[in-house]
Amino acid sequence: MVSDVQLSRHTVEHRISDINTAIESQLHSDLQACEYFRVALDESCDIQDKPQLAIFARSVSNDCVIKEELLDIVPLKDRTRGIDVKETMIAAFEKANLPITKITAIATDGAPAMMGSVNGLVGLCKADQTIPDFWNFRCIIHMAQLVSKSLNLDNVMKPVMEIVNYIRTHALNHRQFKNLIAELDQGLPGDLPLHCTVGWLSKGQVLSRFFELLDAVKLFMEEKDKDYPELSDLKWIMDLAFLVDMMCHLDRLNLTLQGKLKMLPDLVQSVFVFVNKLKLFKTHIQKGDLTHFPTLLKASGQVASTALSKQRARYATLIENLHESFVTRFHDLQLKRPQITFLVDPFNAETDCLKVPLVTDEAAAELEMIDLCEEDQLKPALREGTIDFWKGVPMEKYPNVKRAALKILSMFGSTYVCESVFSTLKHVKSKHRSILTDTHVKELLRVATTEYKPDLKRIVQGKECQKSH
Repeated sequence: MVSDVQLSRHTVEHRISDINTAIESQLHSDLQACEYFRVALDESCDIQDKPQLAIFARSVSNDCVIKEELLDIVPLKDRTRGIDVKETMIAAFEKANLPITKITAIATDGAPAMMGSVNGLVGLCKADQTIPDFWNFRCIIHMAQLVSKSLNLDNVMKPVMEIVNYIRTHALNHRQFKNLIAELDQGLPGDLPLHCTVGWLSKGQVLSRFFELLDAVKLFMEEKDKDYPELSDLKWIMDLAFLVDMMCHLDRLNLTLQGKLKMLPDLVQSVFVFVNKLKLFKTHIQKGDLTHFPTLLKASGQVASTALSKQRARYATLIENLHESFVTRFHDLQLKRPQITFLVDPFNAETDCLKVPLVTDEAAAELEMIDLCEEDQLKPALREGTIDFWKGVPMEKYPNVKRAALKILSMFGSTYVCESVFSTLKHVKSKHRSILTDTHVKELLRVATTEYKPDLKRIVQGKECQKSH
């Protein structure tokens, strides 16, 4: 039996193509039948420096079934302007026979080609009369990353990165440093991680590990006759400890924002919960309460009370600046928040919270909201979960409210799914497989990322077994 199994490269290639065709057919069928859909787009270069545009579609059916799939990944042959991205997106819609009237929102990164109000994708789509009014979102994860840069502590990051690179990018130094840690035998972590400016959590991990290995780093740099007086400066060490704690809090926020099938209200809630936490952090640090700053508490043990008070005041200012940056950066999201949170708490929402384009008739939506708030039979269902609740809301009785809920359910809050597929792309199209065709790349990525289960029996029925001679 095993000898009859065909495993030639062309056979495997054809099998993957057949599976992709089956999945693509299911996807197109579901998208054509869905109530609403939303797209997330992002662009990244592959190993051949070819720009690849990933287009994900998130659809919701009338009975609140949500699906999130790769619609297409298309190489941009020449330029990556807004018009190029728009034409590619429209071509993907046409290929799937997708009614553009069902689109509710577009999520992108913050690149001008995507977010530009005139020549960017969003601006061009807004000006296109054939595309209905929609919400546009800049990836919440990207925005949180940008805001975190307002923690302006370059006096800490610069020497840390220099030291980490000195140790990690030289093989001999790296081996000697790991040997030194082993000799110290103090239960320390075994190594320093490299910092990647693209990675969401890289900076926090590097800083945390650097602080844990601070004594070993200091000893190693002294042995190498590298002068870094910061490593013995108590104020600098406190700055490092403060940054470790703040990056730890930001990393937790990032982790809550990541993942597939995240609902928009949950992402929005995570952001504004963190904004409120920043107020608490500022108040506590002003009072000298370092409960939420365990690394800083550990580092401040040898610092005089006067100097410590000055440092705390400085840290409180940095937290306040971070808070203001979050408020400014997420101002547009805050304006939409009453409409977004209506999905998870409709009984306490304002009757006039639903606006165009979520509803086409705001006056009728207000009346439906009043009726819904008095629907005692539906209230217990909300405790079973948001999706279960909206499944039970009858479209015939609450058409405007139900459609608004379906639109919000269909919305991406980030381009996390695009970033995930680019991570897979690095493995699929590596330096060892760099000559894969664009079609093969798309097929491999779809098969690797899909949640669909192809009907293998049906696929096999259409094949003939050709044994080797």
